[in-house]
Amino acid sequence: MMKVAILGGTGNIGVGLSLRLAVANYSVVVGSRSEDKARKKVEEYNSILNKLGCENRIGFADNSTASKICDITILAIPYKHAFSTAESLREELEGKIVVSPVVPMKKEGNTFVYDPPEEGSAAEKIASILDCSKVVSAFQTVPAKKFSNMNSKFDWDVPVCGDDEKAKKTVMDLVNSIDGLRALNAGPLKSSRLVESITPLLINLAIKNGIYDLSIKFV
Repeated sequence: MMKVAILGGTGNIGVGLSLRLAVANYSVVVGSRSEDKARKKVEEYNSILNKLGCENRIGFADNSTASKICDITILAIPYKHAFSTAESLREELEGKIVVSPVVPMKKEGNTFVYDPPEEGSAAEKIASILDCSKVVSAFQTVPAKKFSNMNSKFDWDVPVCGDDEKAKKTVMDLVNSIDGLRALNAGPLKSSRLVESITPLLINLAIKNGIYDLSIKFV
Protein backbone atom coordinates (compact mmCIF):
# COMPACT_ATOMS: atom_id res chain seq x y z
CA MET A 1 0.00 0.00 0.00
CA MET A 2 1.48 3.36 -1.04
CA LYS A 3 1.86 5.82 1.84
CA VAL A 4 0.85 9.45 1.28
CA ALA A 5 1.72 12.36 3.58
CA ILE A 6 -0.64 15.31 3.44
CA LEU A 7 1.09 18.32 4.94
CA GLY A 8 -1.51 20.85 5.96
CA GLY A 9 -3.96 17.99 6.18
CA THR A 10 -5.79 19.73 9.01
CA GLY A 11 -7.35 22.39 6.79
CA ASN A 12 -8.06 23.73 3.31
CA ILE A 13 -7.99 21.00 0.65
CA GLY A 14 -6.12 18.69 3.02
CA VAL A 15 -9.36 17.54 4.65
CA GLY A 16 -10.84 16.16 1.43
CA LEU A 17 -7.54 14.65 0.31
CA SER A 18 -7.03 12.87 3.62
CA LEU A 19 -10.50 11.33 3.70
CA ARG A 20 -10.87 10.48 0.04
CA LEU A 21 -7.42 8.92 -0.34
CA ALA A 22 -8.06 6.82 2.77
CA VAL A 23 -11.33 5.64 1.19
CA ALA A 24 -9.34 4.84 -1.96
CA ASN A 25 -7.16 2.55 0.19
CA TYR A 26 -4.01 4.66 0.37
CA SER A 27 -2.11 4.71 3.66
CA VAL A 28 -2.54 8.37 4.68
CA VAL A 29 -0.55 10.33 7.24
CA VAL A 30 -1.67 13.85 8.13
CA GLY A 31 1.22 16.19 8.81
CA SER A 32 1.14 19.46 10.72
CA ARG A 33 3.58 21.82 12.39
CA SER A 34 1.88 20.69 15.61
CA GLU A 35 1.64 16.92 16.09
CA ASP A 36 -1.04 17.49 18.73
CA LYS A 37 -3.17 19.45 16.24
CA ALA A 38 -2.74 16.68 13.70
CA ARG A 39 -3.77 14.06 16.27
CA LYS A 40 -6.99 15.90 17.15
CA LYS A 41 -8.00 16.36 13.50
CA VAL A 42 -7.19 12.75 12.66
CA GLU A 43 -9.50 11.60 15.44
CA GLU A 44 -12.30 13.49 13.62
CA TYR A 45 -11.31 12.03 10.26
CA ASN A 46 -11.23 8.47 11.54
CA SER A 47 -14.64 8.97 13.12
CA ILE A 48 -15.97 10.01 9.68
CA LEU A 49 -14.31 6.99 8.04
CA ASN A 50 -15.88 4.72 10.65
CA LYS A 51 -19.35 6.10 9.86
CA LEU A 52 -18.68 5.49 6.16
CA GLY A 53 -17.85 1.87 6.91
CA CYS A 54 -14.24 2.34 5.78
CA GLU A 55 -11.80 0.08 7.63
CA ASN A 56 -8.76 2.14 6.62
CA ARG A 57 -7.44 4.56 9.26
CA ILE A 58 -5.46 7.78 8.93
CA GLY A 59 -2.26 8.36 10.88
CA PHE A 60 -0.67 11.59 12.08
CA ALA A 61 2.79 13.06 12.64
CA ASP A 62 4.67 16.35 12.55
CA ASN A 63 5.56 17.53 9.05
CA SER A 64 9.13 16.26 9.19
CA THR A 65 8.24 12.74 10.30
CA ALA A 66 5.29 12.50 7.90
CA SER A 67 7.52 13.49 4.96
CA LYS A 68 10.24 11.05 5.97
CA ILE A 69 8.02 7.96 6.22
CA CYS A 70 5.89 8.49 3.09
CA ASP A 71 6.31 7.74 -0.62
CA ILE A 72 4.33 10.79 -1.82
CA THR A 73 3.99 14.12 -0.04
CA ILE A 74 1.23 16.60 -0.89
CA LEU A 75 1.93 20.22 0.12
CA ALA A 76 -1.66 21.18 1.00
CA ILE A 77 -0.34 24.33 2.61
CA PRO A 78 -1.39 27.99 2.17
CA TYR A 79 0.72 29.85 -0.38
CA LYS A 80 2.36 32.15 2.19
CA HIS A 81 3.85 29.16 4.06
CA ALA A 82 4.44 26.71 1.20
CA PHE A 83 7.94 27.77 0.19
CA SER A 84 9.32 28.03 3.72
CA THR A 85 7.85 24.61 4.52
CA ALA A 86 9.49 23.14 1.43
CA GLU A 87 12.82 24.71 2.45
CA SER A 88 12.61 23.15 5.90
CA LEU A 89 11.95 19.66 4.50
CA ARG A 90 14.54 19.42 1.71
CA GLU A 91 16.38 16.53 3.36
CA GLU A 92 13.24 14.53 4.24
CA LEU A 93 11.81 14.93 0.71
CA GLU A 94 14.97 14.07 -1.22
CA GLY A 95 14.22 11.62 -4.04
CA LYS A 96 10.48 11.57 -3.29
CA ILE A 97 7.40 12.62 -5.23
CA VAL A 98 6.07 15.97 -4.02
CA VAL A 99 2.67 17.22 -5.19
CA SER A 100 1.92 20.94 -5.31
CA PRO A 101 -1.70 22.14 -5.28
CA VAL A 102 -0.40 25.59 -4.30
CA VAL A 103 -1.83 28.67 -6.06
CA PRO A 104 -0.11 32.07 -5.69
CA MET A 105 -2.77 34.78 -5.83
CA LYS A 106 -3.71 38.05 -4.21
CA LYS A 107 -6.79 40.22 -3.89
CA GLU A 108 -7.01 43.54 -5.73
CA GLY A 109 -10.20 45.30 -4.71
CA ASN A 110 -12.95 42.74 -5.11
CA THR A 111 -11.04 40.60 -7.58
CA PHE A 112 -8.52 37.81 -7.11
CA VAL A 113 -5.52 37.83 -9.47
CA TYR A 114 -2.79 35.31 -10.20
CA ASP A 115 0.48 36.42 -8.60
CA PRO A 116 3.23 33.95 -9.55
CA PRO A 117 6.81 34.08 -8.28
CA GLU A 118 9.60 34.93 -10.70
CA GLU A 119 10.10 31.22 -11.44
CA GLY A 120 6.75 31.30 -13.30
CA SER A 121 4.52 29.26 -10.99
CA ALA A 122 4.34 28.02 -7.42
CA ALA A 123 5.13 24.49 -8.61
CA GLU A 124 8.29 25.66 -10.39
CA LYS A 125 9.37 27.62 -7.32
CA ILE A 126 8.88 24.53 -5.15
CA ALA A 127 10.85 22.47 -7.68
CA SER A 128 13.71 24.97 -7.51
CA ILE A 129 13.76 24.56 -3.72
CA LEU A 130 13.33 20.77 -3.75
CA ASP A 131 15.83 20.22 -6.55
CA CYS A 132 16.41 16.60 -5.47
CA SER A 133 12.69 15.73 -5.40
CA LYS A 134 10.23 14.90 -8.19
CA VAL A 135 7.73 17.76 -8.13
CA VAL A 136 4.33 17.32 -9.79
CA SER A 137 1.43 19.78 -9.69
CA ALA A 138 -2.24 18.79 -9.31
CA PHE A 139 -5.50 19.62 -7.50
CA GLN A 140 -5.28 23.42 -7.95
CA THR A 141 -8.80 23.65 -9.40
CA VAL A 142 -10.52 21.40 -6.85
CA PRO A 143 -12.90 23.42 -4.60
CA ALA A 144 -11.96 22.51 -1.03
CA LYS A 145 -15.37 22.87 0.66
CA LYS A 146 -17.30 20.53 -1.62
CA PHE A 147 -14.34 18.17 -1.89
CA SER A 148 -14.20 17.76 1.90
CA ASN A 149 -17.92 16.93 2.13
CA MET A 150 -18.03 13.15 1.86
CA ASN A 151 -21.71 13.27 0.89
CA SER A 152 -21.03 15.40 -2.17
CA LYS A 153 -20.88 14.07 -5.72
CA PHE A 154 -18.86 15.67 -8.50
CA ASP A 155 -17.36 15.08 -11.94
CA TRP A 156 -14.18 17.14 -12.30
CA ASP A 157 -11.00 17.01 -14.36
CA VAL A 158 -7.61 17.47 -12.70
CA PRO A 159 -4.71 18.64 -14.92
CA VAL A 160 -1.43 17.07 -13.78
CA CYS A 161 1.92 18.66 -14.71
CA GLY A 162 5.42 17.31 -14.24
CA ASP A 163 8.79 16.75 -15.87
CA ASP A 164 9.36 13.23 -14.51
CA GLU A 165 6.95 11.04 -16.49
CA LYS A 166 7.01 8.14 -14.01
CA ALA A 167 6.25 10.45 -11.08
CA LYS A 168 3.51 12.17 -13.07
CA LYS A 169 1.92 8.79 -13.89
CA THR A 170 1.98 7.87 -10.18
CA VAL A 171 0.17 11.10 -9.30
CA MET A 172 -2.35 10.60 -12.11
CA ASP A 173 -3.12 7.14 -10.69
CA LEU A 174 -3.61 8.73 -7.27
CA VAL A 175 -6.02 11.32 -8.73
CA ASN A 176 -7.95 8.67 -10.64
CA SER A 177 -8.37 6.60 -7.47
CA ILE A 178 -10.72 9.30 -6.11
CA ASP A 179 -14.30 8.82 -7.25
CA GLY A 180 -15.43 11.79 -9.36
CA LEU A 181 -11.96 12.94 -10.47
CA ARG A 182 -10.29 12.35 -13.85
CA ALA A 183 -6.57 13.02 -14.20
CA LEU A 184 -5.37 14.59 -17.45
CA ASN A 185 -1.73 14.83 -18.52
CA ALA A 186 -1.21 18.60 -18.87
CA GLY A 187 2.44 18.43 -19.92
CA PRO A 188 5.65 19.60 -18.24
CA LEU A 189 5.88 21.38 -14.91
CA LYS A 190 6.00 24.81 -16.57
CA SER A 191 2.41 24.23 -17.72
CA SER A 192 1.48 24.68 -14.05
CA ARG A 193 1.43 28.41 -14.83
CA LEU A 194 -1.67 27.90 -16.96
CA VAL A 195 -3.39 25.59 -14.48
CA GLU A 196 -2.69 27.68 -11.36
CA SER A 197 -4.08 30.79 -13.05
CA ILE A 198 -7.46 29.09 -13.49
CA THR A 199 -8.10 29.10 -9.74
CA PRO A 200 -8.53 32.88 -9.27
CA LEU A 201 -10.77 32.87 -12.35
CA LEU A 202 -12.99 30.20 -10.77
CA ILE A 203 -13.16 32.15 -7.50
CA ASN A 204 -14.04 35.39 -9.30
CA LEU A 205 -16.75 33.64 -11.33
CA ALA A 206 -18.19 32.12 -8.17
CA ILE A 207 -18.30 35.42 -6.27
CA LYS A 208 -19.62 37.57 -9.11
CA ASN A 209 -22.25 35.09 -10.28
CA GLY A 210 -23.27 33.41 -7.05
CA ILE A 211 -22.34 29.93 -8.27
CA TYR A 212 -20.07 28.24 -5.76
CA ASP A 213 -17.85 25.15 -5.71
CA LEU A 214 -16.82 25.70 -9.33
CA SER A 215 -14.24 23.42 -10.91
CA ILE A 216 -13.40 22.37 -14.47
CA LYS A 217 -14.42 19.61 -16.91
CA PHE A 218 -13.03 19.29 -20.43
CA VAL A 219 -15.67 18.19 -22.96
